[in-house]
Amino acid sequence: MNFPASATPALRRPHPRAPGYVLLEIIIALTVFSVVVTGLAVLLHSTLDSANALRRQAAVRRGMEAILIEARDRTKREEMTLTQRDEVLGVEFRSALEEVKWINRSGQPVRGLYLLSATAKDLRGEMPERDRAEVYVYRP
Repeated sequence: MNFPASATPALRRPHPRAPGYVLLEIIIALTVFSVVVTGLAVLLHSTLDSANALRRQAAVRRGMEAILIEARDRTKREEMTLTQRDEVLGVEFRSALEEVKWINRSGQPVRGLYLLSATAKDLRGEMPERDRAEVYVYRP
C-alpha cells in the first residue's frame, strides 16, 4: 500500500517533546498520588476511632442494662442499690432506687412504684458526662 507523500512524514516521525516535561509530569503525578494516599489514611484512622468509640458506648450500655436487670431481680428494695466496676472499660456502674409519687385516676396515691436508675461513670475521663438509664419497678 502506498501512502501519499504528505502523510508519511507524520507517521514516521514522532512529535518532538522537550525532555524536562516528563520529569515535571512525574513530580505532579507523585504529588497527587501522595495527597490522595494521605487523605485515605486520615479517613481510615478517623473511621477506626469512630468504630472504637461506638463499640465502647455499646459496651457501657450493655453494662447499664446488666446492672438494671440484676437490681430489678432482687427481692428487697435495700438490695437494689448496687455498685460494680468494670476495670477493662474503666467504668463504674451504680444503681439507685427512688420512690415515685404518682396519683391514679381516682386520686389515690400508688404505693410500690419505684424508679430504678443506672449510671455509668467513666473512671478514665474519656467520656465527658455520665450515661444514665432508667426503668420503672412496681413492687406492691
